[in-house]
Amino acid sequence: MIRRPSSTVLTVIGLVVFGAVIRVMRDAGWLPLPPNVAPISAMALFSGAYLPRRWTFAVPLAAMLASDLMIGFYTLPVMATVYGSFAVSNLFGLKLRRRLVFSRVVLFSLAGSVVFFLATNAAVWAFQAMYPHTLAGLGQSYLAGLPFFRNTVLGDLGFVGLFFGLYRAIVLYLARRPTTVTPIINE
Repeated sequence: MIRRPSSTVLTVIGLVVFGAVIRVMRDAGWLPLPPNVAPISAMALFSGAYLPRRWTFAVPLAAMLASDLMIGFYTLPVMATVYGSFAVSNLFGLKLRRRLVFSRVVLFSLAGSVVFFLATNAAVWAFQAMYPHTLAGLGQSYLAGLPFFRNTVLGDLGFVGLFFGLYRAIVLYLARRPTTVTPIINE
């Protein structure tokens, strides 16, 4: 027998799909957001915090892959680094399960932004020809990435607030929604 996902799980998956749609809309130019303001890291953190363990990595990475199919792929090692940094955000979300409080959500969101910045700029330096493959070139890569880092932090915090806030609002709504019971009449 196949178990149906609960309404909570469906809510989380719906919000993750919503994040993927935002990413596609942003990259298509339909949603004018600055570079690196994207919902993916927030989706990964959120999924780690709320999805059942068997789905926690699969759902956000599938959403990322689906949106990449529409947007387009890029240098494979850099792309793998991007996916890996989001997997780290997902691990941070798993750590949030122990104690899900505002300060920890903000802390783990910021940590995910830092991991993304450090990993992806190092990958661009290592796997592309934009910077010399020296320590100075790595420094140039990080320096050039600083304006994008600001956008990453703002986007991650904003989307984390959106996903976690919408989820709490939906859960509260579902909990307070009146349920109707149809009496069974035995004749």
